[in-house]
Amino acid sequence: WSSVKINALSLLQTDASPASSAQSLAGIIPRMRMMVQQSLEEFREEIVARGLLDEVTAAEGLRRITTGTLNDLESVIKNVGNVTLKRPQILHALQTALRTVCVEALAAGEARKQESASSDLLAQKAAVEEHFLLIVQANKGDVERATNFAALYQRSLTSWMDHEVTQLAADVRNQVLQEMPDPQKSSDRAFQMSFVARKWPDVLEYVLDTSSYLEKMFLTAFHKRKRSFVGPVKARLEKKVHAANCLLRDVVGQWARRAMADADTGTSEKTQTAAASALNAARTSRRSIRELKDFIVAHAQRVPASSEAAELHRRLAECLPETADFSIADPKIFANTVHARISDVIDSPQIHDHLGDRLNQALREQSVQAWSLIHGCSERCPLCGSKCDLVGEHANHRCEHHLFPAFQGWMDVTGDVPSFNHCMGCATREGTYECSDGKLRKFEEYLRVDHPSWLSFLCEDGQVRSAERDAHHLRAAWVNCREPLLEYFAPMKDDCPQHWVEEHLDEGRSLCRDDLEVAKNTIRKLRNHTWVPEDD
Repeated sequence: WSSVKINALSLLQTDASPASSAQSLAGIIPRMRMMVQQSLEEFREEIVARGLLDEVTAAEGLRRITTGTLNDLESVIKNVGNVTLKRPQILHALQTALRTVCVEALAAGEARKQESASSDLLAQKAAVEEHFLLIVQANKGDVERATNFAALYQRSLTSWMDHEVTQLAADVRNQVLQEMPDPQKSSDRAFQMSFVARKWPDVLEYVLDTSSYLEKMFLTAFHKRKRSFVGPVKARLEKKVHAANCLLRDVVGQWARRAMADADTGTSEKTQTAAASALNAARTSRRSIRELKDFIVAHAQRVPASSEAAELHRRLAECLPETADFSIADPKIFANTVHARISDVIDSPQIHDHLGDRLNQALREQSVQAWSLIHGCSERCPLCGSKCDLVGEHANHRCEHHLFPAFQGWMDVTGDVPSFNHCMGCATREGTYECSDGKLRKFEEYLRVDHPSWLSFLCEDGQVRSAERDAHHLRAAWVNCREPLLEYFAPMKDDCPQHWVEEHLDEGRSLCRDDLEVAKNTIRKLRNHTWVPEDD
């Protein structure tokens, strides 16, 4: 785009002299550049947030620049007399910029991952250094060693909590995928919930941007599952983590009391031989971290009062941190210090805040993965604009529910009236269409020349029968949504058959022109990833 300022006319076509055209474009080029930069920056942020560039994301980026950005540029340039965009050149420039943004975003994502990994390694290095300092510094006592032991145990319990949170988010994703398991069923569900359910605002969003409407359905389902499932499970997990910390505190206390009791028993003997005194002193000096770990493992192997207690005991044994076998001079001081450190964690909002942050992050990651499975192919029917709903790699495209071409702004060749020729209807197959080379051809030839990947639906009898069932819903949708659609596809004129109106009009529920702006705002938020489902 820096070259556009110097060679502005390389992407533009004008009938006027270069000097006068450059003067009239002086204020237009910066606006065009800003629009392109904004669109590319939004796409860059999306790639960085996802951390990957899959086929679905790439197709969505191409769709944005070839439809939204290009249309925005044309709407700006049309105000300048005798100047038009050179579409092949501008598309090439946009696609080149998009590829550059993809590379930069992936590089930024990798840099962020490396920075995060380096931070984790530095944190682990600091912990290891602190631990080795305890080993080599002979003047460190039970308080410092107990503090280090409690911190290492907390780190191990936090890792277990993070694993549980990831599993919880995966469960939410799996439940959503059961409702919307693949693109074909998701598209069918979207058609059922809009056209068949006669929800006219949903129909308007569906025809304006099917992908955004599918994403809205997905986000709504994910939000409902998260609200109904995550809340109670999160509370149980937080309670379980608190219980594990309390159990650790109690077990260390039990170990200290037993150690002190053993020492008291040895010293309370009134008559001791020299050998017995030496044995008792040796037993007392053998108090160590290893002995405490063995006590925790042995405690877990006993028969607890309930299955929940048994799981907590097992978890403590599995989360035992790797530490040096420090000697413990005074078990009571050691236990009191561990008790104080764990109590600080229990009484602080640390567990609650970490659990909330980690859960939100895990849910975002799982929602991105689930949406990539549901989004499917981005190709659209060349006549009605319906989205291909096939799964996996495929060379030919198809969709279960075709629409009237009027829903995508197609008008009849006889005038500015909407085209109601269904893609699977006889009138469509018998018509002629203008190809990219400017020649008029029959329907099959038109597909073969310009859209060969859509030839497959010509011979699908099942879709013909499905089209007959869908026609009733499509007529009802057009009757009740035609006002905002005519506004959107101006200069399209209203030519709705009167018997359709008499049969399908929903008094008081049909849409008006003001509903168009509401639908466009919703789609805009979905594209910018700022739309949030409302709580019922």
